[in-house]
Amino acid sequence: MITSPKLLWRMSMEKGKWFSKLSPSLCALLLAGGVSALAQEEADKLNNVLISEEIPTNYASKEKSAIMRSNIKPDESAKSVQIFNETYMQDTQAQTINDVIKMSSNTTYLGDNNGRESLFAIRGFSGVPILRDGLSLTNAAPFPEVFNLESIEVLKGPDSLQYGQSSPGGIVNLVVKKPLYETYAQIELETTSNTSYSPKVDLGGALNDSKTLRYRLVALARHDEGFRDSHVNSDRVFIAPTLAYDISDDHTFTLVSEYLDERTPSSFESYVNSKGELVADIKTIMSHPDEKFDKTQKIIGFDLDSRFGTWKSNLKYRYVDYLRDNYNVHIPYAYVEATNQVRRFFATQKYDFTEHALQYTLNKELEIFNLKNKITMGADFGRASTTFTGWMDMGTIYALNLSNLKYEALTDLSDHPSAVTYGNTGEKITTTKKGIFAQDNLYLSENLILSTGVRYSTVKSDTSDKSSAWTPQIGLVYKLTPETSLYANYSESFTPQSATDINGKILDPEEGEGVELGIKQKLFGDRLALTAAVFKIEKVNVAMPDPINPLKSVASGKQESKGFEFDVSGDITSDWSMAASYGYTSTEDKATNQGKELSGIPKHTANLFTTHYLTAFGLPHFYVGGGVRYLGERYANSTNTIKLDSSLIYSAMVGYRKGNWRGALSVQNITDEVYVESASNSRVSVGTPRTVVATLGYLF
Repeated sequence: MITSPKLLWRMSMEKGKWFSKLSPSLCALLLAGGVSALAQEEADKLNNVLISEEIPTNYASKEKSAIMRSNIKPDESAKSVQIFNETYMQDTQAQTINDVIKMSSNTTYLGDNNGRESLFAIRGFSGVPILRDGLSLTNAAPFPEVFNLESIEVLKGPDSLQYGQSSPGGIVNLVVKKPLYETYAQIELETTSNTSYSPKVDLGGALNDSKTLRYRLVALARHDEGFRDSHVNSDRVFIAPTLAYDISDDHTFTLVSEYLDERTPSSFESYVNSKGELVADIKTIMSHPDEKFDKTQKIIGFDLDSRFGTWKSNLKYRYVDYLRDNYNVHIPYAYVEATNQVRRFFATQKYDFTEHALQYTLNKELEIFNLKNKITMGADFGRASTTFTGWMDMGTIYALNLSNLKYEALTDLSDHPSAVTYGNTGEKITTTKKGIFAQDNLYLSENLILSTGVRYSTVKSDTSDKSSAWTPQIGLVYKLTPETSLYANYSESFTPQSATDINGKILDPEEGEGVELGIKQKLFGDRLALTAAVFKIEKVNVAMPDPINPLKSVASGKQESKGFEFDVSGDITSDWSMAASYGYTSTEDKATNQGKELSGIPKHTANLFTTHYLTAFGLPHFYVGGGVRYLGERYANSTNTIKLDSSLIYSAMVGYRKGNWRGALSVQNITDEVYVESASNSRVSVGTPRTVVATLGYLF
C-alpha cells in the first residue's frame, strides 16, 4: 500500500488522530476483556491518493507488513510485528532509527560498533539484521536516513524462513519512500540545541496525465556540531531519486537510488569502572578530538511488481557501493582504573564494500479441497565483497590521563615505522548467500489459520567453508472475534560462524529455536491495537574457547532467553493518542558463564509516548505530548561483575498543524540524565544529554 503523506498530514490537522497499529503487546490481556470493540467503518476510496482499500488514521499501521513477504493481514499472522510509520517518526522528531526501534518492547540498542553501524538486541539476542525494503543487504548503510523512511518494522523471534541467516531475537525492516500518484511537495527545516541544522525536501507525484510515470525525490543536508568536545563536525549530504513506471495494468517497474556522503568525528565512546560508573564527562573524547570518519554510499536497483492472472510477483535488485575511511585513529583498548588512564594504539583503517542482492517473491491465493490457501514462495541471492586495508602499531602506547586531559599531536602512518598490517589487509573477501523457501497459510475454517513453511539456505565465504541449513516454521492463529486473535508459533534461525576449531574447520552455524504464545486485540473501533506475547528462545552452537587450545573454539555454547511483552498504540479518543510497551527478558548463559545473564540485556524495559490535541480548550490545531523510557539494570560484561544502573529518560513536546504549516518543539532527556545506553565490557556508549529539537515544515 502506498499512502499519501499529504492525506496523513491533512487528517492529523483536521482530526488530531494519532498512533499506529504497531503490532504486539501484553496490555491486550489486561484490556481486552474490559473494552468492547466497535466494528471498523469502511473508509471511502480516494482515487490517485491511496492505493489501498481503506484510509489509515495517523500512526495506523499498514494493512499488510512488507517484512512478511506475503498477503496476510497482521491479525492473521502468528508472528509479533510492530510497525512505526512516517507520521510517528515525524511527530516524535526521531533523529536516528535507534530513536524509533527502541520503542519496541524487549528491544535494546547496543551501540554503533565504533561508528560502523547501529546494533540492536531483541528478546535478549544481538546480531539483529536490518533489512531495506525487505531485502537482506550485508553491506547496507550503517546509519540510514530517517527522513527517507516510510516506516520501520520490527519482527520478533527466530525467523530465518523469509530471509535466511538472522538473529534468534528478530529482524528489523526499513521501508523506503516510494513514488506517489498525487502531487506532493514538502520542505522542512530542523535545528537542535547542539548547533545543528538540516534543510530537507520531499517531492513526488505524476509526470504525465495518465499517471503511469511517477517520481519521488528526497534530499537533505545536515550540519551537527554534536555534544562531545570534538574538533570535527558531523556533515551529511543525502539524495534519493526514485522513478516508477506502469508498463501495463499488471506490471510496474520502479527504479530506486540513493547517494550519501558523510563526515563524522571518530566514535570510540567511553568507559565505566568496576562499579559501573562513568570514568569521565560524557563530552570527553577517548581517542583524539581531531580524528574523523568519512563515508560514501551509492545504492541503485529496481523493483518489478507483476500480476500474472491470480499470481502476484515481486522482483527486487540492489547494488551497493560503500566506502568508509577511518584515516588515522588512536583506538582505545583498555581503561586502567588504578591510574585513571585510557590506553590507546595507533591504527589506520579503510573499508570498501560492494554488494549485489537479488530477491524474488511469488504469492498466490487458491482453494485446495475447498480450503483457502495463501501460498508464498521465494528465492534470494546475494554476493557481498569487502576489501579492508588496516595498519596498527601496538608497540607505541598512547596513555590518556582522564584527570588531566592532554592530547598528543595527531600522527599518521609515516610516524609509525613499526606498524603492521592486520585483518586480511588488501584481500578482497567475497561472501555468497543463496536461499529458497515456501510457506502456506491454510484457512482450516473461518477462524482457524495454520501457517507452515520451510527454507533451505547456503552461505559461502572465501575465508570459510560452506554453511547450509534447513529452517522450518509453524504457526497457528485462532480468531475468537473479528477483533481478537490468539496465536502460537515455533520457528528457527541460523547464523554462520567464522571461528575455527583445533583442526582449522569452521564451526557449525549458530542455531536458534523459539516458541511463542500471544494475543492480538483491536479496540475502540480498531483505533487502538495491542499485542501481548510470552516466549522462550534457545541458541546453541555458540562459539567458546577450546579447553585444550584457548586460541581455538568449540561450538558447545548455549544461551537462553524467556519472558513476556506487550505493545499498544493508537487513538484513545479522536484527540488523545499514545504508544506504550513493556518487556521482561530473563537471559542465561548455560555454558562458560553458567547461570550468568547475557551482557548488555536489561530484565525490564518500558516506553510510553502520548499526545493530546487541545480541541477542548479551543485550540484544535495545537497538541502537546511527552514520554518516558525506562532502561533497567543490566551487566556490562559476561561474568556479571560490572553492573549498570537503571535510567529514566523523559521527553516533552508541543506541536502545531494548520493549513500547509506544521511546527514542533521538543525537549529530549528533560532532566539531563547521565546514563549508559549500551556496554561491551567496560567500553560503553553514553546516552544523549538534554537536547532541544525544533522543526518547521510547509506542504505545497
